[in-house]
Parts: sequence; C-alpha cells; structure tokens
Amino acid sequence: MKLPSISLRLSRKLTVVLAGVIVLTGASGAAAILVGRDAILGPGQENISGAACTAVATVRIRQGDQTWLRKYVRAAVQDGEVRVKTALRVVGALSNEENADLYQVILLDTAGPLNRADMRGRAIGAEVLFSRNPAEIPGMSAPFLARYVTGKPGVNGEFYGERKELSLVEIRDIVTAMDERSGCADPQGETVSVEQSPEASLDVAAHGY
Repeated sequence: MKLPSISLRLSRKLTVVLAGVIVLTGASGAAAILVGRDAILGPGQENISGAACTAVATVRIRQGDQTWLRKYVRAAVQDGEVRVKTALRVVGALSNEENADLYQVILLDTAGPLNRADMRGRAIGAEVLFSRNPAEIPGMSAPFLARYVTGKPGVNGEFYGERKELSLVEIRDIVTAMDERSGCADPQGETVSVEQSPEASLDVAAHGY
C-alpha cells in the first residue's frame, strides 16, 4: 500500500497494516525512506493520495461468521495509477471506520452504470481488497490485492486496456507515501446486507475483472 520531509499521521490500525505488508514482502522499508517521494510517485496531490471520489453503495455481506464489506465509489480519473491509489486510500479509511474481516473497494467512472448489478467487469477501473487476517479469507494469500485498468474510460464509463496488479512492495510504497487519509464524499449512498453460504469462497473474478 516514511519520508523525513513528510509528516504522516498514521492510525494504529494502518500502522499494523503496513507492518504486515512489510513482513510479508520481506522488505525493510528502507527504500521508502531513502528515496524521495517524487522519485517514487511523481509530483502532485493526486499522484500521491489519489483523487476525490463519491460513495455510491456499500454492501455488507455475512459470510458464515465473517463480515465482508464491499464499497462502490465513483471518480472522474483518467489515469489508472491515480485510480488504484484512490481505491487504496478509500480502503484504508473504510478499515478505520468499520469493523470487518474483508474490505473491498470498487472504483467506477462517473459515467459508469447506475444499477449495482451492472457495476462489474469493464465498469471497474480499479479494485482493492484488504484483510488483516488473509489466511482466514478463502482465496486470499496476502493482506492486499490491488489492480486497475491502464486505459482511460470510454463515454459509457467502461474501461479497456491492460489490467495491472500491484505487487505488495508497490502497495507499501504508495500507502506509506500518502499524506491524505480521507474516504469519499458520501451522499447517503445505498447500504445493503446480504447473507451468503459459509461454503462460498472469495470469487474475485465474479465481482472484479
């Protein structure tokens, strides 16, 4: 998902998350300290912490004795890297606001579909999943999964282009460099509760690309 020139205010939860990422990648974090922020991410607020966004809907899924949260958001972002940074920022904010076993943020274009059933496939410009205990989530092997479409959205809000998945090292560098931790503007979006069978596994492809 520190730099001496930046004052970061990390919550205790986010600190634990970053520690988990660093342990799993076997990295010390020295690269993020020694290399300047601009050299890693490039200049500009959006290139550091992502863009402004609006919440669309939140789905709370009861998966056996677990709670999975899926949040749909919209953003007018042309650049794929900025989209995935936005989704990473939002999943961090969501994990600080809500208690769940799995968090998923799906980022759509502002011209994307209005019906939640259509918010899948090429309508998704970026997607992030996070779990503090990934070993307890069927189908997950690491705390984060973050990916995006490199192409710009079409007039109908669909994304075409290469699909890129970030490494844990890339995620760590992005998250540690962020100087903005807010979620999305939330105009009282839809909240839905869903029950699923305890035998079901995490089918990322069904909800993502």
